[in-house]
Amino acid sequence: MKSNVLKIVLPMAVAAFGLASAGSTSNSKPVAQMGYHRINNPFQCIAVQNCDELGGFACKAPDGVTQLYSPAITCNVPLTRSTP
Repeated sequence: MKSNVLKIVLPMAVAAFGLASAGSTSNSKPVAQMGYHRINNPFQCIAVQNCDELGGFACKAPDGVTQLYSPAITCNVPLTRSTP
């Protein structure tokens, strides 16, 4: 009888431990992502440069004026970077 209990409980315990450890990990280091410039239509955008998302400065195009956006959700999410 003990053998049957171990055969049932042990795999469930291993699976529960795996799920708990996978859920507790997080990737707190932001990844550099490409910043996009909107073209007349908010659903169209072109890639300009990388934004690191580490700071509170607006990620702007090389002209220093144009705000860059994330391509997700129709180029409407403004990006930031660590340097002005």
